[in-house]
Amino acid sequence: MIKYEMGVIVRVDLPEDGFTVEMDKVKALIERFGGTIDKIDEWGRRRLAYPIEKQTEGMYTFITYTAGPSAPKEIESRVRLIENVLRFLTVRKDEVEANVIAAPPEPVTAEEPVIVDEPAIEAEEPAVSEEPAIAEEPVPAEEPAAEESVEEEAPAQEAEAKDE
Repeated sequence: MIKYEMGVIVRVDLPEDGFTVEMDKVKALIERFGGTIDKIDEWGRRRLAYPIEKQTEGMYTFITYTAGPSAPKEIESRVRLIENVLRFLTVRKDEVEANVIAAPPEPVTAEEPVIVDEPAIEAEEPAVSEEPAIAEEPVPAEEPAAEESVEEEAPAQEAEAKDE
């Protein structure tokens, strides 16, 4: 038996008992296909990242269950038909835990020399083009405009006029 986790988002505009009815349908499907429910984690009402079927919020629930390898495919094909379920996703729990709980690498002490075997990097030869290279003409540097020099002289002339 394999552990799975199924995330289900249900519409929020259902009557008071509508959410529990929809979740009971999902639970019944899991049990129908030989699964045993280990844990149910209800997150409650959450805002969606983007509107789904004109809904901006949904009721989030995560169900952890144990089942055979063919069960998730059958369960998802039936959940897809439940109208009030906006989205669902099943992941294999042991694969997720293996990625999250990976052992950290052991620290290297200063006493032990670290030897890294790296392949020698060969110098790449520049690619030779068969077409003749086109020489680019040098771009002349821009000279300051004559207007700028006139503006600089104007304050100096005003200062001389005030001195007189």
